[in-house]
Amino acid sequence: MRRPLPRATYSVVLMSALAAGLISGCSTSGTPSDSEPSGSGKAQAPASAESLGFTPRRLDLPVYDYQLSPSQYAKVAEAKQALVTACMKRYGFSWSAPTPAIPRQDRRYGVIDLRAAQRYGYHLLPTDSSVAAESGAANPSKEEMAALTAGQLLDGDTGESRLAAGYDSPVKRVRGKAVPPGGCAQEAERKLLGRDDLRSEAGVVSRINTESFSSSMSTPAVKAVFAKWSSCMKRAGYEFPDPLKSIGSADLNVPAAPKAETELATADVKCKESVDLVAVWSRAETSIQRGMIKKKASATAAQRADNATRLRNAAEVVEKSG
Repeated sequence: MRRPLPRATYSVVLMSALAAGLISGCSTSGTPSDSEPSGSGKAQAPASAESLGFTPRRLDLPVYDYQLSPSQYAKVAEAKQALVTACMKRYGFSWSAPTPAIPRQDRRYGVIDLRAAQRYGYHLLPTDSSVAAESGAANPSKEEMAALTAGQLLDGDTGESRLAAGYDSPVKRVRGKAVPPGGCAQEAERKLLGRDDLRSEAGVVSRINTESFSSSMSTPAVKAVFAKWSSCMKRAGYEFPDPLKSIGSADLNVPAAPKAETELATADVKCKESVDLVAVWSRAETSIQRGMIKKKASATAAQRADNATRLRNAAEVVEKSG
């Protein structure tokens, strides 16, 4: 049974349904991407080295072995969109929806590419123009939302379903046809995962990802390198105790970085390089992550196996739909 939903709530439910099962398994470095949703049904790819003129730097952390890389995420998202579109067609809907955001670069420790800082400041890198489509917000009808979600949302960390806002019970039928549990979105997840039970260990990996980051900032080595970075920034004319504070000073709501922002970001990266901040920080976090992964060996191995299954099945779906 449905209650009327505000339009803003429909938008949240829509993006949650499309992203479920993907975001928690992706190495987003604990921070969201600001990718624009694409109405093409095809995931926006991370900007390539050719289009940018440089290869975005990526950290090498143990937890990343248990998450999808940005390019892998894009492939799985593309497959999920193809599966959802085919399912929605069964109910007579010509489905085109925003694609879940694809992270484009590693910003775990802030900007770490000098050329990115010089050109884009703290703003995220653009997608390839050959892949990125004109952004368009989906405006789904109540029937479309019922077919897409069956009034249920998938918890990306646990793989368990819960009722979506505005629903008193799961939707069973749309236009006289039975709706699969969790709607077309969860049907797509089952096909990608290769099983009916969608419960997963993504939450364990996600917690390792976030908790190791927080814990690393309290280690003596990282505190010391932050102090060195701060001194370097002071000599450049800036007062910040750590790199995260410098990012917070930028207005990321403006479409492009102003000169003051690119100058700040450039000084930030140069100081990181001068004190070897990224290497020191990543060594500290690597040590923490290895210990956490060892304690959760069974859960992390299960999540890595699930990711491999998703990738294998996604490749087959994309090949057949292409």
